[in-house]
Amino acid sequence: TLDNSLATIMGSVFSSASGAEEATTSIEERVEAVLVKKKLLELKQAKMQRDIQLATNIARSRDMVHWMGGFLTGMVTINVLKAAVLRTGSLTISSFPFLAVPAVLAYQADLAYGTKMERVYHETRTILKKEKHWFNEPMALPPYLEPAYRQLQDTHNAKLIMLGRQPDKDWACFKKDMTDEEILDHSYPLTRSLASHQYGLLYSDESIQVVTADENANNSSA
Repeated sequence: TLDNSLATIMGSVFSSASGAEEATTSIEERVEAVLVKKKLLELKQAKMQRDIQLATNIARSRDMVHWMGGFLTGMVTINVLKAAVLRTGSLTISSFPFLAVPAVLAYQADLAYGTKMERVYHETRTILKKEKHWFNEPMALPPYLEPAYRQLQDTHNAKLIMLGRQPDKDWACFKKDMTDEEILDHSYPLTRSLASHQYGLLYSDESIQVVTADENANNSSA
């Protein structure tokens, strides 16, 4: 009948609309999952680049410290030999360029023709793999990224295990970030002192209170 036909048509229209809505929602969820995965991979790559750069800077500084320590040790040794053994007096300031220039030349020659970069590279790997630094710790991410991160990390480690390799350790965490008070408590005493005097920070056992200059003056006058 006509009523049955109309009911059938309306039902098919509503079911088609519901199916289209579900399909649209499914597509949106897939796109969102792909974007989140892409963002996580970008964050992982950025962290790796930052960690390598910081570790390389430390390794190069250590190499420089070794060279400077060797130069100073050589200066002290020469002074001791001249003053105590040869009895010719210690080195004067005018002798410094004649010793510093060869040392700088040797440093650059080691960089240009020696194995300096290989030593720096191995030191960088040691810093990243075996030493404890803040940049070697997992980076803090928002909690809503944790499900996507766990799925991505599990898939990645499963592939590594299939290839006979060790799984990667976690590069991100989702614990509560440090508060301003905890950051200041872990800073240098000079930093805390400067913050207290320059920015009017008053420390207490429970929280940090910020007092402006006007409030501080009013409290002093009172």
